[in-house]
Amino acid sequence: MTAPTDNPIAAFLDALRGAGIETDYLPQATGKMERFHVKGDKSGSKNGWLVLHLDGLPAGSFGNWKDGTSGTWCAKADKVMTPTERTAHRERIEAMRREREAEEAKVKAAAAAKAERLWNTAAPVKADHAYVLAKRIKPYGAKQLQDMLVIPARLDGKLTTLQFIGLDGTKRFISGGAKKAGRCLIGDLKGAVALLICEGWATGCTLREATGHPVAIAFDAGNLIHVAQAARAKFPTLPLILCADDDHLTEGNPGITKAGEAAQTVGGLLAVPNFGEDRPDTATDFNDLAAWCGLEAVKGCIDTALNSPPTAQEAHQPADTPRPSHQEASEKSTAPECELTVELIRACDVIPEAVTWLWPGWMAAGKMHVLGGAPGTGKTTISMSLAATVTMGGRWPDGSRSPIGNVVVWSGEDDPADTLVPRLALSGADLSRVYFVADVFDMDGRRSFDPAKDMEPLRRKLESIGDVRLLIVDPIVSAIAGDSHKNAEVRRGLQPLADLAASMRCALLGITHFSKGTGGRDPVERLTGSLAFGALARVVLVAAKHQEEGEDGRTVRLFLRAKSNIGPDDGGFEYDLQQGELKTHPGIFASAVSWGNSVDGAARDLLATADATTDNDERDALDDAKQFLRDLLSEGPVPAKQVDADIRGAGYALRTINRAKKLVGATSYKEGKTWLWKIEKNAQYGQDCQPCQEILTRNHGNLGNVESKKLVEVEI
Repeated sequence: MTAPTDNPIAAFLDALRGAGIETDYLPQATGKMERFHVKGDKSGSKNGWLVLHLDGLPAGSFGNWKDGTSGTWCAKADKVMTPTERTAHRERIEAMRREREAEEAKVKAAAAAKAERLWNTAAPVKADHAYVLAKRIKPYGAKQLQDMLVIPARLDGKLTTLQFIGLDGTKRFISGGAKKAGRCLIGDLKGAVALLICEGWATGCTLREATGHPVAIAFDAGNLIHVAQAARAKFPTLPLILCADDDHLTEGNPGITKAGEAAQTVGGLLAVPNFGEDRPDTATDFNDLAAWCGLEAVKGCIDTALNSPPTAQEAHQPADTPRPSHQEASEKSTAPECELTVELIRACDVIPEAVTWLWPGWMAAGKMHVLGGAPGTGKTTISMSLAATVTMGGRWPDGSRSPIGNVVVWSGEDDPADTLVPRLALSGADLSRVYFVADVFDMDGRRSFDPAKDMEPLRRKLESIGDVRLLIVDPIVSAIAGDSHKNAEVRRGLQPLADLAASMRCALLGITHFSKGTGGRDPVERLTGSLAFGALARVVLVAAKHQEEGEDGRTVRLFLRAKSNIGPDDGGFEYDLQQGELKTHPGIFASAVSWGNSVDGAARDLLATADATTDNDERDALDDAKQFLRDLLSEGPVPAKQVDADIRGAGYALRTINRAKKLVGATSYKEGKTWLWKIEKNAQYGQDCQPCQEILTRNHGNLGNVESKKLVEVEI
């Protein structure tokens, strides 16, 4: 490689960039090996190397140990050198090669020693590792170091480097470790019918489980040919099956291309995953095939390849012979296209089980519960009282005894130090049995816990704590990543929480509010957000208070059971909120629950009096409804059916929405056969506008102003 000699260092750096090695490092040009950081690599790593001489004829060599890139540079082209310069240059290049190889051997030896040390420190893989669960595999040949999977790479039986796989699937290797031809072998080659060779570890685990054949994992497509050549040298007659990743959305399909080249070079067989016509775009490898179609589909593809050996001409074609396209490779395979299957369980095979109660009739193990109520009813204080009862194995309000256990609390609204712990302490809780969910640590550092996406690491923590009886999420709407007023998004957000409670056999208690302007309605329908909150909960509890004092001068408060799919759905208890000073921390005051007499009757009837005094703030309800409509229609016209669903999902009274619609200047109109709602940009708020009775009366068309008493509510 040639370059101008007026600035040899700049020319040398140009040569590095031309080879794809980007760095801010400035060579010292000492004639000795220099290591440097390559842009894009992990901070602190030094995978780049160079040797640069400036005495005599400037020349140097360079490379990147991470990807195997290497090259040489000289200030003068070979053809214009004098014989003396040419001889001196070649001797210098040879000396640099020897120094590079010596340094490379030193780096690889250090990496191998580090790999051996870490491998011996690592423990067996836990069954709940997020990556293992996501890939639905058995962790063949792996270990675990903290939260990372550890996969060994060996060459000639010696450990050379390790691959680390994070919880989110992020992969990395020990810097400087020898990966070329290195592989992780799953299974015993003794008596093997065939050896499968694939790219990734998860794919290898799937292939092993589906076929029982030993599997060699090459870690990437570029290493397939090196692993295949090493295997062929050691096992001249053993059938080798190159199990390709089908990178159908990547130009050139490197998965099939590299696997095909390796198969041609060693006289091996090629297996390609066959996903059928309904293949997802993200499905590329045999692990994806197992998830999409089952292990039998994987086995079918491998059996097809094994039973269809290449012709003598195919087996001895040179490596540069064009490979068949993905379509041709798929057509050649006679493996049946995969079909999705549904598992059916006969009722006679199911053993009936009784509900396991934490509080008989009120809170059940493994079930989801919701506690709702208007502001000021003490919902969080109630939840802390329930938590205290669990930690002490104390008495419930009905006198029954709670099993003792641990409690985990996630609160997005109250601080543990100044609110939750004082309330727990005043309630007599065993604080050593209460855990608060704090921050999450991932590859990017510390961040806040997000109930919408951090269920798996939370599940692992609950399992490590053990004996968790109660999980409190306050407010439960925090678990919803999307719109909490849409049934589908609420169900999608709550399902991981419900699954977590079921798997841990603990009661899940979510705290929420009542929607304003919903007095007199069924308590389950009054929960803020979509109706799915109440529908998914097996038990819905509500708290309410009367503003009017009773005969004894105290405020009457009610804790009621509004819904239960697994037991009685009525009745409740009176309760009061009392302030007290912590004996262990004078000057700190908190609230606690004092339980009273039991009450009989349906929650809707028992709340009627309280509604008349505490939930009659029409102004607040109307303001909420106005903002709801502005948000809903802010992006432009919305179909009336969607507006209808969102209104009911949000729990607003139709009379309130009808008033709010006029006040925000919303109008309705018909396009073709579809009625739409919109807000004109120049709408005069507060002025009367044409209401859309298509929604409010379930008639299609513009019926003018219809009185509220004529509105018809329809169950959705």
